[in-house]
Amino acid sequence: MDDGSPSASLGGGPAGGRVTRFATADAQQALERLQSSSILDDGKVCLMSLDAVRERLGSRWPARRDRVYDHAQQTLRRQLGPHGFFLRISETDFLVAQPNVGRIAGQAYCLNCLREVLTYFLGEALIGDIMVHEVTAIEGGSVAARTLDAMAVEAEAQSLPPPATTPAPAVAPPTSSYLSQDRWTPFVAHDGTRLRASCQLEPVFQLKTYGRIGYRMRRRVLNLPSERPLTRDDQRKLTSGDIERIDFATLARGLNRLEQEVTGERQPSLILPVSFTTLSSKRGRATVAEFFRAAQASVQNGLICEVCDIEGVPPSTMLAVTSLMRPFCLFIVGRLAATPTNGLAALRDAGLQGVSIECPPGLEKDNAFDSFARMVTNAAKPVVRAVMIYGVAGPRQAAIASLHGASHASFAPARPKVRSVEDKLAQPA
Repeated sequence: MDDGSPSASLGGGPAGGRVTRFATADAQQALERLQSSSILDDGKVCLMSLDAVRERLGSRWPARRDRVYDHAQQTLRRQLGPHGFFLRISETDFLVAQPNVGRIAGQAYCLNCLREVLTYFLGEALIGDIMVHEVTAIEGGSVAARTLDAMAVEAEAQSLPPPATTPAPAVAPPTSSYLSQDRWTPFVAHDGTRLRASCQLEPVFQLKTYGRIGYRMRRRVLNLPSERPLTRDDQRKLTSGDIERIDFATLARGLNRLEQEVTGERQPSLILPVSFTTLSSKRGRATVAEFFRAAQASVQNGLICEVCDIEGVPPSTMLAVTSLMRPFCLFIVGRLAATPTNGLAALRDAGLQGVSIECPPGLEKDNAFDSFARMVTNAAKPVVRAVMIYGVAGPRQAAIASLHGASHASFAPARPKVRSVEDKLAQPA
């Protein structure tokens, strides 16, 4: 809804420039309490500006404004935690006060929040769009502030000593027996078949920079005792209860692998696959939330929820379910089961920021992969911002995918070389 406030300003201005914002009537009472507060003099009150989102959305801003506010509030709530509080004071400004952290650290928190909001709605966070201001005075219904130099603040924040607290482990230990893989796998399916869920960690790269964004959990479902992978037709016959067990086993095994195999600093992000069937169940969603809370300690930027089995789900239903997962993750993408042939218009307004797909067998040759990548990106780009293609054969195919508009990729696992008969005969006994 429109605030009906002037929301006037002198523009974003260069770093160090002065801006004035006028608060809504509802916000003025809260601002009065900050006028004489010491945290204002200490530089611990900031304004986070969403002007860039409003300008770039243009005529779409009125229809999407409430969604922008909701996401900004969730982002601030998650990033700030107990450090502070926030309040929207105008159509495009959030006031953020952080009495319990230092001035520079608090400003860096605001910059991180704004960067996340910009990336979510605009697909990128240009340095000129990252407008955070340090509040210098509050008088009546107006807020005076100076524009921060984002790069200078972040450089200074990097030099700050770490907080005098015990650092969190790379992966938080399980908070309940739900997070133990032994609880979920192996298991007996509804038809008496004994199944096991397998999960491998596969690096995922951003194609523009070839920088690694983290790992995705690549899962398989195996029939015991033969260890034969279930086909897609086999998996379609599973009940919702079976699918839940597979989802939970995958998440538990993936977090266990992350703790055992990936050492050092936290990963930028982590892609966690969950079936739509599981997310649409209140009980299933509650268990998934436990896994996501545990996984949050292992990443720097946030989690990516990958919703599987989305074919045929109405957009309104998908949106209702994905909205409930927003507090736990940075992005939500939909996993495509097959190459789209008729476009993906059904996914519009379904709450997805991207789609992912596995390269089907037989695409080792570049011309076959080129056709596949073109079909996927042509179908996806009008609807979502990110297109992830898993299992490309190598850097050349990654470059082809990027040319067609794919944003991320992973490489197919290396296959063990099979020795020829001559090699075996030449091998000493």
